[in-house]
Amino acid sequence: MFHREWKCTCPKAFEQGFITYLGETGVKDTQMIKGCVGYHILRRALGQEVEITFVSLWESLDHMKAYAGDNLYKAVLYPEDEKYHIHAETEVKVYEVIV
Repeated sequence: MFHREWKCTCPKAFEQGFITYLGETGVKDTQMIKGCVGYHILRRALGQEVEITFVSLWESLDHMKAYAGDNLYKAVLYPEDEKYHIHAETEVKVYEVIV
Protein backbone atom coordinates (compact mmCIF):
# COMPACT_ATOMS: atom_id res chain seq x y z
CA MET A 1 0.00 0.00 0.00
CA PHE A 2 1.13 3.57 -0.69
CA HIS A 3 0.46 6.89 1.00
CA ARG A 4 0.36 10.08 -1.15
CA GLU A 5 0.61 13.36 0.76
CA TRP A 6 0.00 16.91 -0.48
CA LYS A 7 -0.02 20.10 1.59
CA CYS A 8 -1.08 23.69 1.27
CA THR A 9 -1.72 26.66 3.52
CA CYS A 10 -4.52 29.16 3.31
CA PRO A 11 -5.94 32.01 5.37
CA LYS A 12 -8.36 30.84 8.07
CA ALA A 13 -11.14 32.84 6.40
CA PHE A 14 -10.94 30.52 3.35
CA GLU A 15 -10.47 27.24 5.21
CA GLN A 16 -14.00 25.84 5.12
CA GLY A 17 -14.55 26.89 1.52
CA PHE A 18 -11.31 25.28 0.41
CA ILE A 19 -11.98 22.05 2.32
CA THR A 20 -15.39 21.82 0.62
CA TYR A 21 -13.74 22.50 -2.75
CA LEU A 22 -11.06 19.89 -2.04
CA GLY A 23 -13.84 17.38 -1.41
CA GLU A 24 -15.44 18.25 -4.75
CA THR A 25 -12.16 17.95 -6.66
CA GLY A 26 -9.21 15.95 -5.32
CA VAL A 27 -11.17 13.73 -2.95
CA LYS A 28 -13.91 13.00 -5.48
CA ASP A 29 -11.41 12.31 -8.26
CA THR A 30 -9.27 9.94 -6.18
CA GLN A 31 -12.24 8.03 -4.79
CA MET A 32 -13.51 7.29 -8.31
CA ILE A 33 -10.28 5.45 -9.21
CA LYS A 34 -9.98 1.74 -8.63
CA GLY A 35 -7.14 1.10 -6.20
CA CYS A 36 -7.65 4.19 -4.04
CA VAL A 37 -8.56 2.68 -0.70
CA GLY A 38 -9.14 5.77 1.41
CA TYR A 39 -8.11 9.28 2.33
CA HIS A 40 -7.65 11.74 5.17
CA ILE A 41 -7.83 15.52 5.28
CA LEU A 42 -5.71 16.92 8.07
CA ARG A 43 -5.71 20.44 9.51
CA ARG A 44 -3.11 22.30 11.55
CA ALA A 45 -3.50 25.86 12.83
CA LEU A 46 -0.62 28.21 11.99
CA GLY A 47 -1.55 31.58 13.44
CA GLN A 48 -3.75 33.37 10.88
CA GLU A 49 -3.39 30.50 8.43
CA VAL A 50 -4.10 26.79 8.41
CA GLU A 51 -2.11 23.97 6.88
CA ILE A 52 -4.29 21.46 5.09
CA THR A 53 -2.89 18.05 4.21
CA PHE A 54 -4.64 15.68 1.82
CA VAL A 55 -3.53 12.06 2.15
CA SER A 56 -4.75 9.36 -0.21
CA LEU A 57 -4.05 5.64 0.19
CA TRP A 58 -3.41 3.40 -2.80
CA GLU A 59 -3.09 -0.33 -3.41
CA SER A 60 -0.21 0.22 -5.87
CA LEU A 61 1.82 2.88 -7.63
CA ASP A 62 0.11 1.94 -10.90
CA HIS A 63 -3.27 2.76 -9.37
CA MET A 64 -1.88 6.07 -8.11
CA LYS A 65 -0.70 6.90 -11.66
CA ALA A 66 -4.32 6.78 -12.82
CA TYR A 67 -4.82 9.93 -10.73
CA ALA A 68 -1.41 11.61 -10.73
CA GLY A 69 -0.05 10.68 -14.13
CA ASP A 70 3.43 9.32 -14.79
CA ASN A 71 5.11 11.78 -12.41
CA LEU A 72 3.78 10.60 -9.05
CA TYR A 73 5.56 13.45 -7.28
CA LYS A 74 3.88 16.29 -9.17
CA ALA A 75 0.90 17.84 -7.38
CA VAL A 76 -2.49 17.66 -9.04
CA LEU A 77 -3.83 21.21 -8.85
CA TYR A 78 -7.26 22.48 -9.87
CA PRO A 79 -8.34 25.65 -11.70
CA GLU A 80 -10.07 27.35 -8.77
CA ASP A 81 -7.44 26.61 -6.12
CA GLU A 82 -6.23 30.21 -6.28
CA LYS A 83 -9.73 31.46 -5.41
CA TYR A 84 -9.02 30.26 -1.85
CA HIS A 85 -5.64 32.03 -1.65
CA ILE A 86 -3.81 28.77 -1.07
CA HIS A 87 -0.05 28.39 -1.11
CA ALA A 88 0.23 24.90 -2.53
CA GLU A 89 3.13 22.53 -2.62
CA THR A 90 3.85 21.61 -6.23
CA GLU A 91 5.43 18.31 -5.25
CA VAL A 92 3.90 15.56 -3.16
CA LYS A 93 5.44 12.94 -0.95
CA VAL A 94 4.82 9.27 -1.66
CA TYR A 95 5.50 6.68 1.02
CA GLU A 96 5.24 2.92 1.07
CA VAL A 97 3.09 1.82 4.01
CA ILE A 98 4.94 -0.91 5.87
CA VAL A 99 2.79 -1.37 8.98
